[in-house]
Amino acid sequence: MAAKIDLTLECANAQLLADFWKTALGYVDEPPPAPFKTREEWLAQFDLPEGGSEDDGAWLCDPDGVGPRLSILKVSEPKTAKNRLHIDVRVPGHGSPEGPDFLRYRPTGPGAGTGAGTGGRRQ
Repeated sequence: MAAKIDLTLECANAQLLADFWKTALGYVDEPPPAPFKTREEWLAQFDLPEGGSEDDGAWLCDPDGVGPRLSILKVSEPKTAKNRLHIDVRVPGHGSPEGPDFLRYRPTGPGAGTGAGTGGRRQ
C-alpha cells in the first residue's frame, strides 16, 4: 500500500484559503476525530494562543478519500521567503494524451495568477 500524505499550509487567513481549496478541489470540511462530535470540542483540548480562535485553522479532506488531507493554519509571522512547494491541480475532463492541462495556483498573496490551459506554464 502506498503511503498517504497530509499537507499543512500556513497563511494569514485560514478560512479564506480553505474556501479557495474547497472550490478548487471539491474538498469538504474534515469531520473531527473520534470521539469528538465537533471541531470546537476537539480544539478545546489544546491550549490555543491567547486571542486564538477556531477560525485560525481549517481541516479539509477529499470526500472520495483519495487526495491528501489539508490542514490550513493561521500564523502571525509574515511570509519572508519564496514558496518552495507548488501545487498543480489537474482539471478533470481537460487535456489530452499529449499533455494534460493544469490549473496552477501559487499562494503568494492577493492577485496570485492561474495558468489554466497552459500545461502548467504561466503566461
